[in-house]
Amino acid sequence: MVALVDANSFYASCHQIFRPDLEGKPIIVLSNRDGNVVARSKEAKELGIKMGQAFFETKELVNEKQVVVFSSNYELYGDISARMMSVLTQFAPDVEVYSIDEAFLQLEDYTGVYPTYKGLGQAIRTSIRQWLRLPVGVGVGPTKTLAKVANRLAKIKPECHGVCVLETQADIDEALWGFPVEELWGVGGRSASKLKREGIRTAYQLRDVNDDWIRGAMTVNGLRLVHELRGLSCKLLEVNQPPRKSICTEPGFGKVIPDLDNILDALTTHLSRVCEKLRKQESLCGAVTVWLRTDPHRRTPGNGLPAKQYSTSVTVRLPHPTSSTLEIIRYAESGVKAIFKFGYNYLRVGIMLTDLVPADYRQVGVFTKGPDERLIRLSQVMDKVNKRYGHDTLRMASQMYNPEWPMKQKYLSPRYTTRWEDILEVK
Repeated sequence: MVALVDANSFYASCHQIFRPDLEGKPIIVLSNRDGNVVARSKEAKELGIKMGQAFFETKELVNEKQVVVFSSNYELYGDISARMMSVLTQFAPDVEVYSIDEAFLQLEDYTGVYPTYKGLGQAIRTSIRQWLRLPVGVGVGPTKTLAKVANRLAKIKPECHGVCVLETQADIDEALWGFPVEELWGVGGRSASKLKREGIRTAYQLRDVNDDWIRGAMTVNGLRLVHELRGLSCKLLEVNQPPRKSICTEPGFGKVIPDLDNILDALTTHLSRVCEKLRKQESLCGAVTVWLRTDPHRRTPGNGLPAKQYSTSVTVRLPHPTSSTLEIIRYAESGVKAIFKFGYNYLRVGIMLTDLVPADYRQVGVFTKGPDERLIRLSQVMDKVNKRYGHDTLRMASQMYNPEWPMKQKYLSPRYTTRWEDILEVK
């Protein structure tokens, strides 16, 4: 059996841990630079605030309903997440951290202490609530997909009291009978539309389709999904997370920018962060993709008509994989210069590192001997200095260090658990 433990409205709940006066109040959390809504409490969802909605579109409702607003506080979320995962390892040694707020647990051979899976789920839920003040839902099923279904039901059915167990075939049939196919794990919008056109609207109907038909309609991934719904495990727990296959970021400027120099400055700043992540997972990248976007909501001053839009990207392949910020910046800048057009007001620059290989990968080419080892070591030294003394203590000379580029966090809460000066005081 597999359990899925998922925190309820994780970002909003992290703020409620240290602000019990916010219990029962609508809360929203904003994205980098306070642009969009990225998390909502249950009360905020009931007000109709949508995930991804632009913050300026919600301001009237925020003022009217006294919605509490927070900027993203990733330092706080990361620490609370680490504490939650640490608690879970006390119940099962095999834990797959699936995301910052959810994890799968392998439960075989651990029912001796807890006679039932329901009792084990309640113990997990109670411990996390007592030790972290964090509300979670627990779903248990024979496969990861059925555990996902159970977790969803645990959150929406009050009679489950936060824990849903799909142990018998009758339990599974009842759970899948009315479960919408579009809410299944791994079913996207296009696949859901395709299934509905064929008259398949519930997970129960999808489970009983023909194998050859589902393979043709949704490839082998669809076939795995159907087998998981039948109780055949096709997605094993990944206790040791594999390195990421790509690293991506697309921060906004906070205001529109028309000139190339400022865009290159922002590119250097954000690419330095991405390269730090690349070296942290001990990888080299073989290609870098950059793109530029204008603001789709912008109106032309004066006449109020929609402003002209421009969005394009380019991928630059490196002559050899490297993790040196100095080398990658050179190729990324050439890409931005190639796609930049005058006359547009840009809102975002995007960066994606792909073709990732292990850090010890070396391949001598016809025209190159490999990456410059001195530059790689220099970047590693910069990482150590910046980790000890703070971001950008050592930085590229081409980086103008515009204070506008870092995240805009007007509604930032204290880092209660990671900064001495932010620790709560009892008087």
